[in-house]
Amino acid sequence: MSKVCLENIEKIQSNILRILYDEAPVSVSANRISEIEIRDKQFILRLLKDLEGKKLVKNVTKHFSRKSFWIMTDKAYKKYDELL
Repeated sequence: MSKVCLENIEKIQSNILRILYDEAPVSVSANRISEIEIRDKQFILRLLKDLEGKKLVKNVTKHFSRKSFWIMTDKAYKKYDELL
């Protein structure tokens, strides 16, 4: 498998934020994001966890669920809204 450069990772993360912004306030599954971005689900999950560490997204999955659902944090949503 080829490696993805840092610049492309940032672009994909930006696309993930756009998807979450467009779907707000409804949560989006990691599987759905991977389908939209045409990327591997595990890769998307890794990027989502990185964004979670930056406090841009939040995992809202119910306990004992096999699917993970994500939304933008309120602070990130307001900042993103100001930019548009």
